[in-house]
Amino acid sequence: MDISSDSSFSELEQNSEMEPVEASVEESSVKKTDDGGGATRQEMSAAFQQFVDKFSALPTPEEKIAFGLQFMRSSISQEGSPRFREFWEARKWLLPRFKENINPAIRSTLWAEYVELTVEARRLKEILEEQSAFAMEQIDLAIQALEKDVENLETLLGQAEEVDFPQNCQTVRQKSATYNAVQSELNFLNTLASRLNGLRKEILKTEMRVRFKTKFFKRLSELGDHIFPKRKELIAEVSSEFEKDVESFVSKHFKDGQIVGAPYYVLREEIKALQGMSKVLTLSSGGFSRTRLKLSECWDQVKAVEKEHKKEVNLKKQASSELCQQFTAKIEELAPKAAEMELVALDEAIEAISQEMRSADLHRDDVRFLKDSLAKLRAPHLEALEQKAREIEMVEKEKQRLKKEQVLELKAQIADLIKDGANLEMEALVSAFADVKQKLEKLETSKMEKQQIERSLRPLKDLVADKKENSLLHLTDDQRQNLENLRTVLLQKKQRRQEIKDQIETYRKALGSSGLDFEKAMLYREQADQEKDLLDKANASIEEIEKKIAEIEG
Repeated sequence: MDISSDSSFSELEQNSEMEPVEASVEESSVKKTDDGGGATRQEMSAAFQQFVDKFSALPTPEEKIAFGLQFMRSSISQEGSPRFREFWEARKWLLPRFKENINPAIRSTLWAEYVELTVEARRLKEILEEQSAFAMEQIDLAIQALEKDVENLETLLGQAEEVDFPQNCQTVRQKSATYNAVQSELNFLNTLASRLNGLRKEILKTEMRVRFKTKFFKRLSELGDHIFPKRKELIAEVSSEFEKDVESFVSKHFKDGQIVGAPYYVLREEIKALQGMSKVLTLSSGGFSRTRLKLSECWDQVKAVEKEHKKEVNLKKQASSELCQQFTAKIEELAPKAAEMELVALDEAIEAISQEMRSADLHRDDVRFLKDSLAKLRAPHLEALEQKAREIEMVEKEKQRLKKEQVLELKAQIADLIKDGANLEMEALVSAFADVKQKLEKLETSKMEKQQIERSLRPLKDLVADKKENSLLHLTDDQRQNLENLRTVLLQKKQRRQEIKDQIETYRKALGSSGLDFEKAMLYREQADQEKDLLDKANASIEEIEKKIAEIEG
């Protein structure tokens, strides 16, 4: 490109008048100096002043242009925000130098670099402006959201979540609802204030024109008027209440350097809880400092008392240790005899030592140690008792197992008889049925289990009855007549036996009365003995007749 012609230089000068002469973050004109080069020294940055000094000291136009191009490149390629104002100022300083007497080839090369830097600066400026516009849009949306929250402030405050205060703080328990209500509002307002401050910082570091920043800051200032005064009022309220509670706690339990009203370890935990409350509550800096100072002073007093208490405890521990050694010697003396002693005698000896221990001032650790030592003396005896109990338990389990096996065996026998009873002879079936009943009577099991087995015997009973009825149907006439006679005689015998029993009961009652003389008593006793003989004969006769009936039926 040849720029030596008048038309080229004229075009170059026109283009230079169209270039921006300000940074993208400001809207201010640049005052010209008489040398036609750029801004006054008062408006120059330190870096640009240094550039001007070095630029002016260079002897040839080529060196000045090369140095200027280097400065222009560094202005837009540095870390952070580009220095566009210095770039355009340096560009204006270079433009007249291309009109001076320069080798055409060198001028063409330098001009190409000059144009390339200009295009790059314009492109970079457009990118930064797009980024700035996007950032401004996001900031505007964030401010709109904040404005909406501030507009609905009362509604949102009513929906604020409850605060999780320390549960063991007794001093503020009665005011927990008040603290919760105030701190819930404060937490929400703190969130809004944090968002507002964050937006302020974002606006400050975002590249944009000053008038836009001014508008954003004005909107944030209006929002702050709704947030910060109320927040300040609530902080003052909660700080005042908390200071009163702390002062009440201090005056109640710390008087004239003495701890009163509660043990030191309880007050220690309460101080911790109050310190935790001070971290949860949004207190003013002065209120926080004052309460922390008072609580620290109380903490120091508690620690001093705790130190004295520990000293006393150590002294008691030392005395207790000496007593513990004496009791340990007694336990060691008893130990060799313990294995040979009966448990009752051993318990008496242990109880005697325990009585002495209870009357002595022993530390709980020493008491625990001595009790463990005494327990070890009883351990072998207890182990023996446990072993015996386990053996009894095993025997009982074995007994239960055998009973269970007998029950299962009997149930199986009943099932087999029911299944095969129809094929058995009458005598065999009756004998088997009698055997089952005998086993059931001897069986040691629960009443419910026996009832279940008896219910399972019902089909077998029916089968035996059917067999007997069937056998009766096949009797001869003589056998039937004989059987009928035997049954009649059996009935008469049973009636006679009942009469004898009634007579015996009459004699027994007569003998039991106190109005009989000796002779009558002897008479009644003799008659009662005769009736008993008759009863024995009747029983024998009935038994014989029943056998005969059974033989005929069989």
